[in-house]
Amino acid sequence: MIKTLVTLSKNRQFQSIACIQVFNVFGASLLTPVLPLYLSLQGLSAAHIGMVMGIMAIGDLVMRPWAGRAVDRQGSRPVILLGQVLIGACFASFIWFTGFWLLLLIRFIQGAAQSFYSTGAVTFASSVESPQNTASAISLYTVFTMIGLGSATSLAPFLFQEIGFIPLVLFSLLMLSVAISFTIWRARPIAPIRDANALPFSSVLHLKAVWAPTICLFASNFVFSTLFTFVPLYAVSMSIPSYSVFYIFFAIAVIVTRLGVQRLTEAFRAETVATAASLMNVGSALIIAIYPSTVTFAISGVLIGLGFGVIFPALTIYVIQRIPPAVKGTGLSILTASGDVGNALGASILGLVAEWFGFRWVFILSALVVLICAHYFYDTLVTRPAREQAG
Repeated sequence: MIKTLVTLSKNRQFQSIACIQVFNVFGASLLTPVLPLYLSLQGLSAAHIGMVMGIMAIGDLVMRPWAGRAVDRQGSRPVILLGQVLIGACFASFIWFTGFWLLLLIRFIQGAAQSFYSTGAVTFASSVESPQNTASAISLYTVFTMIGLGSATSLAPFLFQEIGFIPLVLFSLLMLSVAISFTIWRARPIAPIRDANALPFSSVLHLKAVWAPTICLFASNFVFSTLFTFVPLYAVSMSIPSYSVFYIFFAIAVIVTRLGVQRLTEAFRAETVATAASLMNVGSALIIAIYPSTVTFAISGVLIGLGFGVIFPALTIYVIQRIPPAVKGTGLSILTASGDVGNALGASILGLVAEWFGFRWVFILSALVVLICAHYFYDTLVTRPAREQAG
C-alpha cells in the first residue's frame, strides 16, 4: 500500500486531479450544510427547501447520458472544465437571487454542471495509472474528495455564523477558481479510448455489473442527502445547538475510512463491503430518529462517514473492473447518476414527509429505503449467483 501511494504521489496527472478535486469539492460543499438554514431564513418552507435541494440532482440525472458520452468521445479534461465554470456561475447567482422559482432553476443548472464535472473527474482519476493500480488511484482520489467534503462541511456552520452567507459564497468561488486553475494549467489531456464496437448507453445501463451497483449507490446517497439536508433543521427544532458535531465526526470517519478502502476490497468482495456499508448508513439514520442528542448526532456522523466512505470507491472499482474500457465514462456516469437520483429524492420527497409527519419519520423512511436497496443489491450479485452455481 505504501509503495503504491508513493507511486501515485509522483504521478503528475494524479497530483493534478487530486488538487482539482479537493479544491472543487471544498468550494462546492461549503454551501451544502448551510443552504437549508439560509433558505429557511428567507422564508421558504421545509417542503420548498427540500425541492430546492433535491432538484439539483434532477438536473444532474438529466445530463448524465450526455456527460458520459462527452467523456468517452472528447476526453475528461474539457468536460471537467465545462462543469467547473457552470458550477461557479450558479454559485455567483446565489448572491442576487433568493426567489423560490429562480432558485429551482439555478439548482437545476448546477446539477447539470455537476454531472459534467463529476463524470469527467472520476474518469480522469481512473485513467492516470496502470490497470493494476487503478483501484489504488480511485481509492486515494476519493480520499481527496472526502478531505474537501469533510473539511468544508465541518467549517461551513461556523463560517456561516461568523461571516454570513454572501461572504461564504465568495469564499467558495475563490476555491473553485483555484480548482479551475489546476485544470487549465496543470492537468494534461487524456485521449479517449476509441472502439468502433462500443456499447450504446442503453446496453451499458442494462449490464448487471452496472445496474446492481447503481441501486446500492442510490440508497447510499438517498440517506446521505437526507441527513445532510435535515440534520440542521432537526437539531434546531429539538433545541440541540451542537449539530456541527455530526459534520465533524463525519469528516473524520470518512477520511480515515477511505484510506483503507483498497485493503477492504482486497480482503473481501466488493459486494460484501458495499452491503456492510449500507447497514452502517441505516444505523446512522435510525439512531438520531430514536434518540436525538448531541452524542447521537456524533455517533450518526461516524456511522454515515464509515458507510459513505466505503461505498462509492468500492462500487466504482467493481464497475471499472467489469465493463469494457471504451464505455468506462458511460458506465461511471450511470453509477454516479444513481447517487444523484438518491440525492434528489432524499431531499425533495422527504421534505414533504417532514412537513406532514415531522423529522423523525424522515430518518426512519430513509433507513427503510437503504435496507430494501441493499437487499436487492446483495441478492442480485451474491445470493442468486451462489444459488445458480449450487444448482
